[in-house]
Amino acid sequence: MKKVLFALLLMVVALAVLPIFLPKNLYVEKEYILDAPVEQVYTHFNDLKKFTKFDAWSSKDSAIILKFSSPFFGEGASYKWQSEDKEVGEGSMTISEARLNEFITYNLNFGEVKGNSSEVIFQRLDDDKTRVIWSFDSVEANYPFQIFNLLMKGTVKNNLERSLENLNSILQQPAQLDYANQDVEIGGFQIVEQGPKKLFGVIQQTSINDEEIGTAMSESFGLVRSYLVDASNLSDEEIGKPTVIWKQYDQEKNAALFYCGYIVNQTVAEVDDLEFTDIPGGKFLTTFHNGGFNTLEATYKRMRNFAEVQNIELSTETYDVYYSDAETTEESEMRIQVFIQILN
Repeated sequence: MKKVLFALLLMVVALAVLPIFLPKNLYVEKEYILDAPVEQVYTHFNDLKKFTKFDAWSSKDSAIILKFSSPFFGEGASYKWQSEDKEVGEGSMTISEARLNEFITYNLNFGEVKGNSSEVIFQRLDDDKTRVIWSFDSVEANYPFQIFNLLMKGTVKNNLERSLENLNSILQQPAQLDYANQDVEIGGFQIVEQGPKKLFGVIQQTSINDEEIGTAMSESFGLVRSYLVDASNLSDEEIGKPTVIWKQYDQEKNAALFYCGYIVNQTVAEVDDLEFTDIPGGKFLTTFHNGGFNTLEATYKRMRNFAEVQNIELSTETYDVYYSDAETTEESEMRIQVFIQILN
């Protein structure tokens, strides 16, 4: 009897002391070197539709239901999943913070367990390789859930490793650039290579209302052109055509962020809100959009659908060149050339 009581006492003491030695949260980190440049790797983590193509967690259930925000890439983008598989369950993931080609932080919810986080750090290496440091950090848990965290550590680490292996395989697939219609004048696509450019202009932040964006563009183009002609003495040939660089177009947040200006090669003094911003060099997918700004989104969607079929990796870096004056041209007659940077 004494032995039984002693054993029970030891059990009580063990249960009381064990939580002290168990971690309150689950932290896992995996490092992996991918055979691709950092720009190409980053876009797969920043674009949540691409993310779910290599994420081992999502691929556990072929019948999983995924619902994406619009846009589905960049800071603030999110997706939700729902699965009949108890191991996958339901949850959501949001890009809470991102810095281009440097890091991305995600907020993760698994059912009722909210507040988990994950971070991916990108490091550029020689020979166009990228080191990725991917970590997962769960929300703090009390006993007995601390035991569950301990048991799950190996599973989470394996998921991270398999996801990175999947991504490396995807990145090695050659781009298929064979397609019939390459005449951009009639809605076809071309792949062009160009050097870096500098746009001199002003940044605007508006809602996604077509009229508000149009007004902001018109005012910006007038302001920038006036400065380039009157203060900097540039000719029409030196100024070129109106250009817009898109940094954000978020339907869910009803927010747009974009630069309006002109590509110039001359030295121009920056004043007040008028400044230079870079358009990176490289390969670009391009076509012409015939119509006004209010239908431009359809052309972007068509380009991205084409790129997905052709296995072309597109960046979120995009810009438009306006060949028509929006104030004097009917919307149906307007012509806008669209450029999206290619990563592979």
